[in-house]
Order: sequence, then C-alpha cells, then structure tokens
Amino acid sequence: MESNLTCKGQSYTLVEEFIDVGYMAEDFEAKTIENEKCLIKRSNPQKAMSLFVSFPFVCEELLKLDELLSHVEVPLVCYLICKRFDASLLEFSKKLKKFQLLEDSFEEFGLGYGTKIENLEEVLAKALFLISKDGAVFYIDFLQDLQDSFNLERLRVELNRAYITYTGVGCHG
Repeated sequence: MESNLTCKGQSYTLVEEFIDVGYMAEDFEAKTIENEKCLIKRSNPQKAMSLFVSFPFVCEELLKLDELLSHVEVPLVCYLICKRFDASLLEFSKKLKKFQLLEDSFEEFGLGYGTKIENLEEVLAKALFLISKDGAVFYIDFLQDLQDSFNLERLRVELNRAYITYTGVGCHG
C-alpha cells in the first residue's frame, strides 16, 4: 500500500508499512479518556466485528461516521484513535454515540497498523480498519490526502459483507 500522503499540499511519509487486508489484526494498548490503560484485542470476546478509525484532526465527518455506525444493527465495537487527547477532542467525544475514544500513547496502534506519520509526532494518518469477528483485517479505507473523506457507502457494503461472510472458523484457527 502507498506510504505517502498529503495534507494542504504538504507531503508526508508513513513510518511503517501499512497493514493489509487479509492479515490478522494486531492487539494494541492504548489509553481511554479516563487515562486508563486498555488492551484492544484483534478478536472481540463477544464475537463482534471491530472498527478502528485513526484520524489526524477533529472534523464533522467523524460525526457523520458515528451517526452511520450508531444505526448498524449487527454487533460492532468502534474505536476512534488519536495520537494525543486535548481539551477540544475531549469535548468533541461527548457528541459521539458509537465510538470509544482512545489515545495511541504507547504508539502500538500507529506502528502496528502503519498510521504513524514520519516527522509528525502529534497526529496519525486518516484510516479506517474493519476487523472481522475472527480478527482478520477485512476492509481498509486509507486516505492519502488527510482532507479527503471516508467512503461511507463502501463501508456500509463492507460491513454487510463482513457480517455475512463470517463462518466462525477463521483463517488461522
């Protein structure tokens, strides 16, 4: 996957190679808004799908995504992952219905999923990862321009496809 991205005409490079569809997702540690350390497992214990969204800055698009996901009727756990919490982000999190906000304070998400940006310590790349019930990366929406929007229609299709496709066996199990 392409490791270059842009924002407002400026070019950036990802530190690590981006994780790809079909690979097992990575477990990672992060911090909650309560400043508690938590381990996010690649396979949800309740056999729900997981959605990991990393983002460089707060925008209305995240509220639209949250609204879409709050109407999904299949088991889905959603995490919104940023590099650092600040006051405006903590205020923004009060508007979220579906997402749990996490801080990648240990850099395990940024490095494990390939969203850490070289020479930008405070932000992650804008990306969305749909993880199947068995812990495999099922779908990725990686935005090479940080100002672009996620493809919500495609996400809707992939959510349905991931839910229907799951056999309960897994590819590594």
